[in-house]
Amino acid sequence: MTDDLHLESPAKINIRLEILKKREDGYHELRTVLQKISLHDTLLFSLKKERRVCITTDHPKLPVGENNLVYKAIQSMLKESNYQGGIHVEIEKRIPLGAGLGGGSSNAATTLIALNQLLEMKFPKNKLMEMGLKIGADVPFFFLKGSAIGSGIGERLKKRELPILWYVLIYPNFEVSTHWAYQNFVLTNQQFHINLHKFLITPEGISRILFNHLEEVVSGKYPEIDIMKKILLSAGALGAVMTGSGPTVFGLFQDDKSATGAYKKIKNTVARRGWTVLKAHSIT
Repeated sequence: MTDDLHLESPAKINIRLEILKKREDGYHELRTVLQKISLHDTLLFSLKKERRVCITTDHPKLPVGENNLVYKAIQSMLKESNYQGGIHVEIEKRIPLGAGLGGGSSNAATTLIALNQLLEMKFPKNKLMEMGLKIGADVPFFFLKGSAIGSGIGERLKKRELPILWYVLIYPNFEVSTHWAYQNFVLTNQQFHINLHKFLITPEGISRILFNHLEEVVSGKYPEIDIMKKILLSAGALGAVMTGSGPTVFGLFQDDKSATGAYKKIKNTVARRGWTVLKAHSIT
């Protein structure tokens, strides 16, 4: 049995997020296009003799107790295991907190993958995805490679190949509660009859379907959303949209050269506002 394992935990973006209806259980039915990107946290897992769970991190605001999804993932796996020792996880945090980038969900999925290997549980992917869904609706996506179209509450996933895409992201250094965003969303009769697949072939096609139902809610309270979009579009983005429940906004670019140029062009402007700008690309 290996005692240590070092894994990257990638962020995600929502290329498109439609809210179709509110369910009786309080959740919302979605249609979303999800993509993993190169921005990532790094997690180091270690098995210890002393029977306790210990999480450490370089991020001062990240909770390390029962509210951390890594902790919940560890407990979920321990219930399935006869392992009597301890587990230590060190989280090197690079994905901003409460940013709409799925950092916590990704960390939880990475934890289930790591412990499945370290504890030699040999659970199939479907079992891990079921365990992940009990932790959070976004967690199952991180067991897939690349991109997917999600439905239900986001847990029904159909893998979809997309071209390599380049992004510049702006995070305004404040968090938005996912619960608040969904609670304040007002469902309308607006319906979409778009065949997403025909647009998901080229960067230009993808730029035409960038959309997020939650953007109107969040931008109504935080005008920074519209400002970030304008900055990215003025730097040459094919399109720009908020991801998840925000507040991160990303701009889509044709290639590495155009993304790099935009990053260099806006980084000082963004920094003067006290915001963070990041460059990333899609991963498969």
